[in-house]
Amino acid sequence: MEIDRTACPSLFASFRPIGPHADPFASRHGRPLMVVCVLAILLLIGCEQRSSQPAGAKGVSGSADESIPLAAQESKTQPGIVRWVKVDGLPREIAIMDSVFWEPDDTISLRERIRTTPEIKGATVLEIGTGSGLVSLCCLQSGAATAVATDLNPSAVANARENAKLLGLGDRLNVREVPRRDPAAWTVIAPDETFDFIISNPPWENQKPVNVEQFALYDPDFRLLDSLVQGARKKLRPNGRMWLAYGCVTAICRIQEVAAKEELECRLLDDRSLDTLPEVFLPGMLIEITVPAGTK
Repeated sequence: MEIDRTACPSLFASFRPIGPHADPFASRHGRPLMVVCVLAILLLIGCEQRSSQPAGAKGVSGSADESIPLAAQESKTQPGIVRWVKVDGLPREIAIMDSVFWEPDDTISLRERIRTTPEIKGATVLEIGTGSGLVSLCCLQSGAATAVATDLNPSAVANARENAKLLGLGDRLNVREVPRRDPAAWTVIAPDETFDFIISNPPWENQKPVNVEQFALYDPDFRLLDSLVQGARKKLRPNGRMWLAYGCVTAICRIQEVAAKEELECRLLDDRSLDTLPEVFLPGMLIEITVPAGTK
């Protein structure tokens, strides 16, 4: 870049050689002058750069630079974040942390149901197996009063809390960590706690997890599934609903069997037929469980 020499004539006058071949910086006395001149040039460059910034631009010491996407700025400061994703229904991107399960196709119908159910407004919600916090955040964004979200993965607990904070919903979301020694549905729920909505996109397949990440995929002997359905009557408030998102035919048949034993109403909120689906499929199917009126 070029510097306007007329901006500081006294400075550039000091560069004039004393003789036809004189070097003002060659002598012992000229070296301090060189340092001063270099510093002055750097100062002029800095002034010119600042003056060329567009109006309203933020400096380093001010708030975040609006020319850089907010998610890109935060990823530099928040530990564990591996990517940012945009989800319909939320006002901004949310973070996904390392080792946290992420498959939004699992909950397409569930999130649509949340958005279109008026009773969500003002409701108390429990989400079992929150992961990134997506479903709970959608409930709060749709007007739920409060939500409790649980997960066995410590990274998921941190992830859900971080996303709630980013969306300004941290005061309405209570995230609880489930101990691995007792991963049942109600381990961290108090005996007297009840909810208007109990929601879960739990692990679908009957296999044994070998690490904390696989608890989001595998439910050995469907123990979590059984405890979810068996606890519905006690944990749902009057007229409450349990919504489960499953993409496994065997698991959905198991839900229907357990619900029948518990004398609960069970409906598949999906136009697809289990007979025409593969064993494991996406997007997941939404199942609604309710307590029949007069049988609480």
